[in-house]
Parts: sequence; structure tokens; C-alpha cells
Amino acid sequence: MRPLRLQLLTLFAGSLVIGCDSTARLSFADRTASSGVTFTNVCGGKDKDYIIEVNGGGVALFDCDGDSDLDIFFVNRSRLDPPTGEGAPTDALYRNDGNWKFTDVTGPAGLRESAWGCGAAVADVENDGDLDLYVTNFGPDELWLNNGTGSLAGTFTAAGASSGANDPRWGASAAFFDYDRDGLVDLFVVNYLEFDRSKVAPRGPNSCSYKGQQILCGPVGLPGADCTLYRNLGGAKFEDVSGKAGIRKPKPGYGLGVAILDHDDDGWLDVYVAADTTENLLFHNLPNGKFAEIGASAGVARSESGIAQAGMGVDAAYVRSSNLEDIFVVNYEDDNNTYYRNDGGGFFTEVTTAVGLGGVCFKHLGWGAFFTDLDLDTDYDIFIAQGHVVPQADQIPSSPGYKQVNKVFLNDGKGRFSDASDQCGPAMQVKKSHRGAAFGDLDGDGDADIAINAIDDGATLLENVGRPRRHWIAVHAAGTRSNKAGIGAVVRIKSGGTEQAQRIRSGSSYASSSELVARFGLGDASRVEELIVEWPNGAMERFPAPPIDTVVTVTEGSGSPVRAP
Repeated sequence: MRPLRLQLLTLFAGSLVIGCDSTARLSFADRTASSGVTFTNVCGGKDKDYIIEVNGGGVALFDCDGDSDLDIFFVNRSRLDPPTGEGAPTDALYRNDGNWKFTDVTGPAGLRESAWGCGAAVADVENDGDLDLYVTNFGPDELWLNNGTGSLAGTFTAAGASSGANDPRWGASAAFFDYDRDGLVDLFVVNYLEFDRSKVAPRGPNSCSYKGQQILCGPVGLPGADCTLYRNLGGAKFEDVSGKAGIRKPKPGYGLGVAILDHDDDGWLDVYVAADTTENLLFHNLPNGKFAEIGASAGVARSESGIAQAGMGVDAAYVRSSNLEDIFVVNYEDDNNTYYRNDGGGFFTEVTTAVGLGGVCFKHLGWGAFFTDLDLDTDYDIFIAQGHVVPQADQIPSSPGYKQVNKVFLNDGKGRFSDASDQCGPAMQVKKSHRGAAFGDLDGDGDADIAINAIDDGATLLENVGRPRRHWIAVHAAGTRSNKAGIGAVVRIKSGGTEQAQRIRSGSSYASSSELVARFGLGDASRVEELIVEWPNGAMERFPAPPIDTVVTVTEGSGSPVRAP
């Protein structure tokens, strides 16, 4: 952040926000058909005979070519006996051409890959000014290095084994963060389980059953996997420090989702892992290069009733406090999703029912999930991408089925949520078996739009078309001593008597990565009174209050130092 050189990347005079009906409700429009996005996620066979065929993939929203708008990357899976050549499924990159038009640039970008993919995370790994991409796979994960600007903008080169970060196991979600505060983003990868097709019976009379239906086997009964922590050595080289850092100390489980947060507000970033039928994990960063797994003692390993749930997606946010981050996890059907309230001192309490989230999704199955202020009214709302694991759910009377609608929960300003899905337009009533989801301002009008991956189905782009008369501000945090993309930084603002805080995160939801910006709804406030950034290295700076309805970039070292309270 820089007081003398406040950089306005984009200035919207509120032409699409100001002057609209203040009573208009939040609503979404499906822009997929006219957008040019034709991506379809291919994931095994239609009957899902093995667990490898059901998890689907994620999505990443990031500016791949440096033109100040968000491009879209979808992760694809494959077939058990995949075709080769032009017919092989591949991940896909879509360039944002503006006005809800996108062009498939997967081939020109060098990203055509037919691995069995799962998740994506984004960061400036080399601190060279462009954003790189990490993709988890069933098989070696891949670090894709952005080739730079000019004629090479938006093109990528696979680092391969030279990166040191190409774990060959079944990678699920991934997140970048600077755990040792050395200015380079490190990498955390959640691995799911060990799968060997030759050792697992396919769906059938000799496999497994669920509510009277023959379904695939797993995860229970299959070998679990531990997580991986890579330390960034510079030069796009990583070292696996999982063992000596204590990441492999817990018993291997079935990890799926990941969220980075500072659970005890000590200035060092911790890692939360949502797991499928095994305990969720909370790795406490001990600032000596080691982590301690404290999920049980912190109160976030199990549900309030002591059950290890089947978690998929997860996110964290400063929902009720500008200093304490809460955690939200979405789970399997016939179970509540789980909201953990941060009580301070490193302890949490499950308050799912108290905040209005108990029971309403009990019969549904959640995957991607995130906090963001969808209606720009100064508080965090929740989006959940939903879909069943097995198509046999269509034959189960008690199930809402394989394809399910998504959910939107609006915050009442006091941390209690209500289901607004039915009031958000026809686009929120579309049924697919959804998986990864990410948010970002895809059209430059200031509010958060949504991209969703779905299994054996087309992707979905949702434009936020609700037009309440509300203002906003978005902040890019450019590190100099910290990592250049500002990942891990906390941006705090005061506006209209309200204090808000957001952490810039790479990787959350399920296997997905949302925009690398702190985006705030300002409600009816006409100005921002204060803007403070806490950088990943612990330094805090105050910057001049920016104009509203703008995207601003602030640079580390150019603000006024703030003494930590």
C-alpha cells in the first residue's frame, strides 16, 4: 500500500451499482451458454464403479495474462481407460475478453494436460510479477510457471519433477501460504487416499451398498493418506518438509479440503484440513518450522456430538470479529454442515444450529463452499455447491438425488444466516452434481460472481445481478518484503461505523482458488475512513483511504507503520 502513489487499476464510477433500486434482492443469472465457456468435466464412467470416479474437480479464478481481469481455469478428470490425442479430456483455461465473453486458450497457453486432475491453487511462486498455477492430480501434481509478460503473457511451462513439488499420490486440495514468513509462498497439499484399481472390487454384488443400492467402495476400508508441506526455496524449487515439520505425525486420513487461517491470532498462519469420515485436522504453526496437530483440543476435529463427519469443502473468515476467524465445513448427506465459532485463545465452539445453518442442508451433500459478501451489505454470506457422490442416489427415496441445486445463505449482520436460494433467481435452481466453486468479479462491476465445476456436466458461470444501491472497495495487496501477490495478508477497513477484515487466500472451498483480492461491501457508506494491511511477515501499515467503488493496489513499505495492539 503506498500513500504517495495510490494506484487505481480500475475505476468504476458506480454506473452499474449507483442509481439502482435499493429494494432489489440478490439475484444471479446463468451466463454460461452465451459466454463461450463449453468446458465439461469428465470423470470416469456414468455408473461410478470406483471411488476415483466421483470427486470431480475444482476451478481457479486469476489474472493469467496481466490485463487486470479474471480468467478461468477448470480442472478436468479422465476416464479409467482414457482416450489419447485430440479426444483425451484436458484441463481448460478461458481468457476473459470482457462483457461475459471468454475464449478457450488452453492450447496456446500450453496448459493442455490429460492427467486425472482434481484441484488448483494460484500464487506468484517466483515473485516475478505474474501468477503461477498448481494443479493436484491422481498421479504427479504439476506446477505450471507463468512465462511472463508481452508476447508470453498468459502462457505456461510445466516445471515437472524439477520443482520438487510433484507428489505422485492422489492430491485433492492445495493452498499457498508463507508459513515461515521469509517472503516466499510455501505450499500445502491435501492428499485423499491410496487407490489401486487392481485391489478394489468394482461396484456390484461383491462391493458395497448404501440404503439398498449397490455403490462403489470407499473411502472407509481404503488406506488413508497424509498431507504434504513444501517449503519454497526460491527459483521455483520446493523442498518436502512434511516429516520434519510434523505434518505427517497424525494418522493418515481422508483429507479433501483446506483453508489457511491464523486460528489463535498470533501472526503465524495455520492450516485446517476438512476430512472425509476421519477427524478434521488443525495444524498449529509453532514459528520454529514445526506444526502441532491440535484439531481435537481446539474443538474443530469433530461435530458437537463427537462425530467425525464426512467433510469436503471448507473456508474461514472474520465473520463476527476483525481478529478471530471462524471455520465453515460442508459435509455428506444426512448430516449438518458445521460452523465453528472462534472463541479466542485458540478454541472454537460448534454453533451450526445457533447461526441458522443446522438442518437446512441435512439431506444435501456439499462440496465447494466459501464466505464472501454477495450483496455488498458489509457482512459475509455463504455459498455452497451441492451434488451427490453416486448416481445411485436417484433410486433412494430419502435423497434429493444425484444432481442438486446450490445454496446461498445471507448474513443478517449479526452472524446469523438464512437460506435465500429460492429468492436468487432461476439460475440458483439448476440441478447438477456440482463440485469445486470459486468467486471473483468476472465482469468488473464490483460484486462477486461465481464459477462452478460439475461432474460429468458443463461448468456454470453465475453473474451477480442483484442491484442494491450499495458501494464497495477491492484491495490488491502487493508485497515487497512479503510475497508479491500478498497471499496471507489481512486487509482491514473502517467505513460507516463498521470494521471489516479479510485475508487474501490462495486455495479454499473444495479444490478451488478464488480471486486474490480483498473485496468489501460498504452498504450505504459513502467513504472508507481507514485502510490497514497486516502483511504476512507481521508488519502493519496504514494507507490513505481510497475512493469507493474502485479497485486499488497498495504496496508494502509505502504506508505508515502501525504498532500492533
